[in-house]
Amino acid sequence: MHIAVCDDNIADRKQMERLLGRASDRRLHTTGVLYIDSYGNVEAVLRSPMLYDAFFIDMTSGPVNGFQLARKLIDAGVVAPIVLCISTIDYPSVIEAALSKVPEDVTEASNHDILRRQLQKQILYLQKPIKVDELDQMLDHAQSMKAETIPTIELRGETDTLYVHEDEILYAVKSGNYVHVTLTEGRFLDLLSTLPNFYSQIAMFPGFICISEHCLVNTAFVEKISMLKIIMKDGQGFNVSPLALGKIKKALARNDA
Repeated sequence: MHIAVCDDNIADRKQMERLLGRASDRRLHTTGVLYIDSYGNVEAVLRSPMLYDAFFIDMTSGPVNGFQLARKLIDAGVVAPIVLCISTIDYPSVIEAALSKVPEDVTEASNHDILRRQLQKQILYLQKPIKVDELDQMLDHAQSMKAETIPTIELRGETDTLYVHEDEILYAVKSGNYVHVTLTEGRFLDLLSTLPNFYSQIAMFPGFICISEHCLVNTAFVEKISMLKIIMKDGQGFNVSPLALGKIKKALARNDA
């Protein structure tokens, strides 16, 4: 698991690093190594928040406290557990006050209801000084959440960054110095990357296949296939190299199974 520690008290931050390092040693042959990144300011942890499977946070002296940072992470799309470590700020009381201000919507899927559930279930607490057994409980919870979470793919454009699931990408085509990625619902994003680099990012998903030097497709969105051409479900057609043809047929058979 990848863990982010964000604490503006350097002594507490170093202590948490030590505790997590020892926890990593204990878990080496069970749940695996813990990869720990440590931050002392809000801006740094917000640069790539989707990398992490859990956050341990206590910010008390700056313009943004730990709860406000947690809200920023949730707003950025983070679904990993956020553990607020209690020192001088009574985070449970702060969140209880925040929940009292969330309007009561009648629809279960409303933004207000989603926010309420996130604040109630996603944010956890640890009292400082940190006890080893309580820390282990938080790590066990984060591990179980990681196992249940559908992995996302980071698409980083020049001005926008999207976090999408496998079934939101239709295909990607080399376009000059960019990779033009077509998504569901008529969306697209141009990545300043090469097609091989983008493929290496998504190679863990077996449905993606490079059909030529210039194009990769998500076989879940292939509508039909002919001798050396495929038609996607949005009507777009692509030529296929003979070497990729067999892989596509196997993937389509796997999708139909």
